[in-house]
Amino acid sequence: MKIADAADNKPVLDVGCGSGRNAVLLSRFGCTVVCLDKDLTSLHTLRASLDQSPLRKASAELIARQVDLEKDRWPFTSNVVGGIISVHFFMPVLFPHFTTSLSSGGYLLLQTVPGCGGNYVELPKALEVRSTFEMGFSIEFYKEHKVGPPGSNAVTVQMLAKKRPLN
Repeated sequence: MKIADAADNKPVLDVGCGSGRNAVLLSRFGCTVVCLDKDLTSLHTLRASLDQSPLRKASAELIARQVDLEKDRWPFTSNVVGGIISVHFFMPVLFPHFTTSLSSGGYLLLQTVPGCGGNYVELPKALEVRSTFEMGFSIEFYKEHKVGPPGSNAVTVQMLAKKRPLN
């Protein structure tokens, strides 16, 4: 897995981790995963079930960190994480922090919330996410899908990008 290989023994962040399903997968590839969310109830439930299963080693590689990403200060400094995933959690105000905290060569996996119901109002405009990251990242996969009523220009985004080395 590209994210795990590129992490270079640095932790990977699962931003807005929810139940931790993505974090568990990364931990099975040998990553230590810092799971960030304002409510860790679902993650603790998953970890309790993993501790009673053959996947208990994967559970041990998960570090739960309760943080309200809307209100609290970003808890990571420059170049300290080897990868970042943010799946079904979209908070563009965090994008500069992602760029700063991610080490050169590390991957960012970003997937917006789906375009269901009225949530198109919180989704980006076409090419907005791409233009935010294309200067500092090599974008290896990028897909947009228009959602919402005609004229909204809202899109869902799936992106895998690798941070370029600092010059």
